[in-house]
Amino acid sequence: MTALVAWCFRRAPWVVALWLAALGGLVFGALHTGVAYRDTVALPAADSSVAAALLRDAGAAGDQERVVVRSDGRAPVDALAGRLRTLPHVVAVDPGPVSDGVTVLDVRFDAEAEVLGQAVADDFAGVVRDAGVPAGASGPLAAMTAAAPGLGNAGIGLVAAAVVLLVAFGSLTCVLLPVLTASASVGCALAVVALLSHVMTVPKISTEIAALLGLGVGVDYALFVLTRYRQGIQDGLAAEHALAAAARTSCRSVVFAGVTVCVSLFGMLTVGMAFLDGIAVAAAVSVLLTMFAALTLLPALLRLLGRRMRVRPVRPGGLWTRLAQSVTARPAPYAAAAVLVVAVLSLPMTGLRLGVPGAELDPPGSVTKVAAELLEDGFGPGANGPILLVGRLDHASAETLRQTVLSRADVGPPAYLPGSVAVLTAVPRTAPDDPATADLLGWLRAVAGPDVHLGGVVATQADFSAAITGRLPLFLLSVVGISVLVLAWVFRSVLIPLTAAVMNLLTAAATTGVVVWVFGAPVEPYLPVFLFAGLFGLSMDYEVFLIARIQEEWRRGADTRGAIVEGLVSTGRTITAAALIMALVFVSFAFVDARVVREAGVGLTAAVLLDAVLIRCLLVPAVMVRLGEANWWFPRRLRSREHRSRTIPVPDDKREVLTSADH
Repeated sequence: MTALVAWCFRRAPWVVALWLAALGGLVFGALHTGVAYRDTVALPAADSSVAAALLRDAGAAGDQERVVVRSDGRAPVDALAGRLRTLPHVVAVDPGPVSDGVTVLDVRFDAEAEVLGQAVADDFAGVVRDAGVPAGASGPLAAMTAAAPGLGNAGIGLVAAAVVLLVAFGSLTCVLLPVLTASASVGCALAVVALLSHVMTVPKISTEIAALLGLGVGVDYALFVLTRYRQGIQDGLAAEHALAAAARTSCRSVVFAGVTVCVSLFGMLTVGMAFLDGIAVAAAVSVLLTMFAALTLLPALLRLLGRRMRVRPVRPGGLWTRLAQSVTARPAPYAAAAVLVVAVLSLPMTGLRLGVPGAELDPPGSVTKVAAELLEDGFGPGANGPILLVGRLDHASAETLRQTVLSRADVGPPAYLPGSVAVLTAVPRTAPDDPATADLLGWLRAVAGPDVHLGGVVATQADFSAAITGRLPLFLLSVVGISVLVLAWVFRSVLIPLTAAVMNLLTAAATTGVVVWVFGAPVEPYLPVFLFAGLFGLSMDYEVFLIARIQEEWRRGADTRGAIVEGLVSTGRTITAAALIMALVFVSFAFVDARVVREAGVGLTAAVLLDAVLIRCLLVPAVMVRLGEANWWFPRRLRSREHRSRTIPVPDDKREVLTSADH
């Protein structure tokens, strides 16, 4: 680690040139190849997938869209239908039902939405928007245009982060170095994600998530190294020696923090869905590149710009000294207060319900939102989520099933397709995201029997939620278990990683409660998975940074309480400044069009603030004081020679030191 950092410091111009070349090459490659994002959720064994396969085999292949128009006359509707027929890949435009001035047109394409691509989706949505009368569209192709990735707010978050850095450290160089490092690494990461979209399933949302995490941890990692470097300068070390000290401590912490974040993100792979795999890989690529930039690009920039950095003298005492002494002197009240706040914030989690919110929550002006509103006005709330009952049924069986379903939903006459496939379209009397609709779906599956399969957006979303929920135990166990093992290996301790895991679970509960309180139910099925993986990894950043500093002081000979005080004083300002910076980056994503990104932005903002202020600065020190020397217990046979030794000052006139293997 030290050798790599020193090499980058000595050869700063070459390192900066290599980073610029990598950034330029990756961006050029991404622009040249384009992107191939896919939002398809593949659930081959799900009942809704079986229904879709039956429809394809019966000749009902290709994307099916509904265009909804409000018009007092027929002329605007016919004109729109004519323009839709001229679009590439459109096979048929058939008139649908009419109610209260609202007309539905059924548009069929010659391929699935993911094959048709974004350009076809944009052309289709453009024709609908230019209808001259209120018109919208619903279906997989229309959904691709509801909230395209947009990273404009990331710049606002970086500007806000720069202001915090300037106030906290009083140096323009301290502002530029983390921002430049994070921007370069995230730029490379986004280009890599675009290239990866050609070889694996990468959802569109991955771009915003990769930027969200990359910018947040990128500024943090650079700030951790920069803070330790400044401490060395304050102690009178030359620049190269100060950087070497930072490499031995903070750079090591950055590596372990980055690895822990990636381990948490890769826990999403245990869910076994290509959709989530793409999000996990994209986010992990962003984190790894920001970590690598903190170890290579930052030392090079320090060589080029470090001479201009102003370093304030260290003032004894101060807020963090008083807080650290107060927490360690009275740990019980602080721990109780922190747990109480977390418990209160966690209460809304009891109302957590997984599901995909209806299109009426899509961005204003989107064709999907307009279609949802028009369908509800003309045909009732259930028209936004019809349920298809598909099976190989004769006429008598299909009619019997229809009469049964009519008791709880509106059902038209059966449609018969080649291969003796019958299709019944049941329209619920409640909205797609209403719990009553989920109850109806369960009842339909019970009364339809094993030979009838349920399809449509409501059934697909229910199967998606069920698949994620069924794999949650394995996901949680893998993320928590591997993170505990990594921390145990880093700190050679049993209790520190276990307490960290418990506290991270508390933060996860509070974060979920905040998201449910702000956005209500339902919450996208994959959001809790991403939030848990993300916040579990990010919270480990502060855990590693704080505990590494405490352990450093403990190994120098301080008792546990003294080490906690010194560690909190040394890192408190950096941790809170880093959390505020990360929160400002995250909260800037709370204003984008995509609802799930807004939820992720709010959730991660709450997570980092809770974790930095309540957990790392209050609860962790309070618990560690209570545990005392037990914090550092580790099986002797697993302890390396480096961690067996502890320097303990001997209280004599010469202040000699001894090396003890008993601590």
